[in-house]
Amino acid sequence: MKKLNIAIIGFGRSGCDIHGAFLRTADNDICNVKYVVEADPNRAAAAREIFGCETLTNYTELFAHKDELDFVTNASYSDLHYPITKDLLAHGFNVLCEKPLCKTPEMVQDLIDTAKANNVLFTIFHQYKFNDYYIQMKRLLKEGVIGDVKLARVSQNAFARRYDWQTLLYRDAGTMRNNAAHYIEQIMDLAESDEMPKITSHMDIWNSVGDAEDYMFARFHYSNGTIYEMEVNPSDAYAADMPLYKVYGTKGTMKVYNAKIVYKYYLDEEVPTPVLDHKSIHNENGTPAYCNNKLVWHEEEVALDADFWNVFTKCTNRFYHAWYETLVNGAELFMKPEHIKAQIAIFNEIERQNPLIYKFEKPSDVI
Repeated sequence: MKKLNIAIIGFGRSGCDIHGAFLRTADNDICNVKYVVEADPNRAAAAREIFGCETLTNYTELFAHKDELDFVTNASYSDLHYPITKDLLAHGFNVLCEKPLCKTPEMVQDLIDTAKANNVLFTIFHQYKFNDYYIQMKRLLKEGVIGDVKLARVSQNAFARRYDWQTLLYRDAGTMRNNAAHYIEQIMDLAESDEMPKITSHMDIWNSVGDAEDYMFARFHYSNGTIYEMEVNPSDAYAADMPLYKVYGTKGTMKVYNAKIVYKYYLDEEVPTPVLDHKSIHNENGTPAYCNNKLVWHEEEVALDADFWNVFTKCTNRFYHAWYETLVNGAELFMKPEHIKAQIAIFNEIERQNPLIYKFEKPSDVI
């Protein structure tokens, strides 16, 4: 299999521990890391040790190596995703950009136009649709095991007191664009729609020390009638007990965890069809009666890979292989910019409903 030569911009948590975590495994049979762009000398040294690559201090140094590279992974700070990606596209590079891509749908369209003008491709790193729990949940829901889905609740909770750059608005940070972004994208995929749903939302700062939100709740009501609710709660000390998804259907309910999916349902052929009765219901002896469907319940469980690092290795592996198939074999792009354009429009509506105040400016000694 032909290996692609790549560069990574940024060797922090994403560049090192997510993209790099896959790229340094035996499962990486598709990419050769030639360059890492990292201004911090300690991180640069770590990149050289891990990949045996050359390190650069500024992404513009990649321009002199354009002919050596098949694509660039942009894992810089969130507020730098858009300007760096645009510059790379304008210089003829294919780009895999970390999420969040940018602030507005107009910026996404600008990147789409720039890529088209320079005959290159770019995609956005949303790998959570490759998670085992999501793949199996979507398959089961498609099969109708709990009937028609009416409501799905998504929780991504923890007890967290963050104090890093992911709490700063000037970095385009906050829980919506960081954690919730993955689940909003999953919701859009489950809804099979890039429409703007009716949204009710709340964002606030509960435990973090920055000026970006760490709590978020949003309710998405789609035109087909299905409702999706999601919460990212930083004050949940019992988060481990909660399912990632709880899905309510016309014939049952499903709970989705990292390690398993359980669902309870009935079969039409095993239960009587209810007949509307306009009169008061009573027993044979005349005492009041209550609706009794006499349902025969079935319960099933699907075991999943419980590895916490699933998101950082297996999902990344699957994403990179899909991106490889697009670049090398012309396969359809897995994560399309047009889809993310619709997602960012949803972000903007939630931000419109919950305006936050910038309290901090970027210090002069910060990139």
